[in-house]
Amino acid sequence: MKKIGIALAFLVGFTWPSLASEKLTLGTGDSLPFAGVGAEGDPVGILGDTSNRILQDMGYDASATRLPFARLYQSIHQGEIDVAIGVLRTDERASQAHYSDPILTAYNVLVVKKGEAFDFSSLSDLRGKKIGGRRGFAYPSLEAQGVSVEPAKDDETNLKKVLGGRLEAAVFSSIASLAQLDKSATRSQVELLPLAVGSVPLGIAFADEKFSAEDLARFNELLASFKASDDYAATLAKYGVTDYVKDWPLAQ
Repeated sequence: MKKIGIALAFLVGFTWPSLASEKLTLGTGDSLPFAGVGAEGDPVGILGDTSNRILQDMGYDASATRLPFARLYQSIHQGEIDVAIGVLRTDERASQAHYSDPILTAYNVLVVKKGEAFDFSSLSDLRGKKIGGRRGFAYPSLEAQGVSVEPAKDDETNLKKVLGGRLEAAVFSSIASLAQLDKSATRSQVELLPLAVGSVPLGIAFADEKFSAEDLARFNELLASFKASDDYAATLAKYGVTDYVKDWPLAQ
C-alpha cells in the first residue's frame, strides 16, 4: 500500500498538467474611465477590464501597477513590465514592443462658447485662433499645421477661459472630457464643433522579450470578438461612456 501511495504522489506531482495561470506584471496610468488600478491590484477601466478579460482567456493572471504615463513606454520597451495599458502605437514604438489593435479610439474635439461657433473645413483654418489644450498632452495634427495650443492644467481651466472669451475654443477628449462636461452646470453655455482635430487610438503593448507576434495576433483576434459582444457593451455602460465611444469625422 505504501508503494501505491508513493506512485500516486509521483503522478500527481509530475504528470498532471498545471492549471495555474502565468503571472504578468501590467503597467497602467491613472486615467479612469480608461485605465487604473483596482483595490485588489487588478487593472480596471475600459482598457483594464477589456485587457484583463482577454489575457485571462489566454491563460494569464495580470497584476497591475500604477506608473506615470511618461514611464509606460520606457518600462515596456525596456522589459521592466510585461504589458502596458493605454498606449498609442507609432512605427518607432512598434519596433520596440508588440502593439495591439486599438481597444477604443478617443477623438480631440473643440468646445466653443454657445453662439460663437465658427466654420472650419481644414486644420489650417485654425491657424491664428486662440485654442486651449491640456498641459502635458500632445496634439500632433494641430502642430503639423502650425496651429498653436495654449496649455492649461485641466479642462475646467480651459472651459472658464472659453466662457470668459480668453479662448476661442478648447480641445476636449471625446470620451472622458465630454462625459464630465455633460454632467456639469456649464454644458448649456457651450457647444461642440462638428469636426474632430485628432484621434487617439488606445491599446496595449506586450514586451517583445516575453511575447511573440503570434501572441499579439491571438490577442487581436480575441479583442475583435470581444468588441462585437454584449460584454464589451456592458463594459462601456459600467463606466458611463456608451454614448461617447463613437467615430467622429476628422478635419484634415
